[in-house]
Amino acid sequence: MQIATDKKTEIKRLLLKQIAHKQNPLNYFVPQEYQKEFFASQKKNKGIFGGNRSGKTICGAAYVIQFCLDNPNSDCWAATWADMSIAIQQKTYHNLLPKIKSKVVYANFSEQRGFSNRIIMFANGSKIRFKTYDQGRESFQGAAKHKIHLDEEPPQDIVSECKARLIDYNGEMIRTMTPLDGITYTYDDFILNEMGDPEIQYWFWDSTQNKFIDQDAQHRIIGSFAPKEAEVRSKGHFLNLTTGNAYYTFAEENIIEEKEFKYLNYRPLEISCDFNVDLMCWDIGQEINGKDYSFDFVELEGQANTELLCQMLKNKFVNHKGGFVFYGDIAGNARRPESSKTNWSIIKENFPNAEIYYQNIKNIKDRIDSTNARLKNSKDEIKYFITKNCKRLTKDFRQVTWEMLLNKNKAGKLTHASDGVSYKLFWKYPLTGKITSKQW
Repeated sequence: MQIATDKKTEIKRLLLKQIAHKQNPLNYFVPQEYQKEFFASQKKNKGIFGGNRSGKTICGAAYVIQFCLDNPNSDCWAATWADMSIAIQQKTYHNLLPKIKSKVVYANFSEQRGFSNRIIMFANGSKIRFKTYDQGRESFQGAAKHKIHLDEEPPQDIVSECKARLIDYNGEMIRTMTPLDGITYTYDDFILNEMGDPEIQYWFWDSTQNKFIDQDAQHRIIGSFAPKEAEVRSKGHFLNLTTGNAYYTFAEENIIEEKEFKYLNYRPLEISCDFNVDLMCWDIGQEINGKDYSFDFVELEGQANTELLCQMLKNKFVNHKGGFVFYGDIAGNARRPESSKTNWSIIKENFPNAEIYYQNIKNIKDRIDSTNARLKNSKDEIKYFITKNCKRLTKDFRQVTWEMLLNKNKAGKLTHASDGVSYKLFWKYPLTGKITSKQW
């Protein structure tokens, strides 16, 4: 009988704890050892530069919420990019927020819309308003603030505007980010501290330190990136990712003899398309046993003629049985002045059964990262090979620089062959993965 009573008592205790946790999750948030110095710091300009899932956002959120609970009538901002605001920043704040009216009087949240009116209002008069960098500098003008949490790197003019908002209250700015844009003004502000700001303090947080994530998943997903990208995403280090040779992982090991590749008639041919007037170049490849191969090409110089390239491709592979898959960018969906048809519609007419994949890639770096990771990832695995006859493509990988990618006028006939391949590899291997973490 005593055993049954003890079991009921334990079940009741666990249920009460579960209810208490749900009502006030912040009470159950405990900083990990490597995070404690951030919470103890009295500096006014703090930066957490951490790897993916190192706990940056949640610590920033916990810090600001606790400040509002402890300091009546505090006025704070939390800001990030629009596509991250609801799904990441607002959701993190909501998950930590007390759910009892004696502490929070207004915080209506939904997964689709975030917080109603983009605001949290506390019973003691404090408030947190959510903003996005996409709103522009002007939206960050106005009233004085006590704390501002900037999650991921904002445009520099927004940082300047936020500093002005903190003057009246001698307020505090918290920046939490993974420095995926390389060495930027944030590096100058914090690491170099060019202004000699005595209130600067920063930390590098390694995601391998986070005991609340699946480290096997962390190792597998981060390990799929190119070496420099993996270091940034794991350790939060500032590395120059957008200068010098764009395809820095390319090496002689990526080049194979033509006889080392066996074309398979029954497997799809993957066509990587770049649409350009000066040079139209389509790479021809196949995926075999999880590895990608480029082994042939069709190209035209001095003219833009998608119809002719289609005929050249057909003539090369008259008896191919495995079908065709085309990859490219959204520019192929635009009509040229000299034609009533788009490039993709012409391809569809010539290859009616083909699969066609294209998308609007906002950031050049994303597709270059995907390509570098296939050329060689941080585990030294090579997943992409090029046969020696593809000389233009090989030349691209050896010579294309970031300056050429960002200013095509300086590229000449370079970039076009590798651009097509990078569209394909970004579509197939977009370097995304989910590492979950719960720290409270």
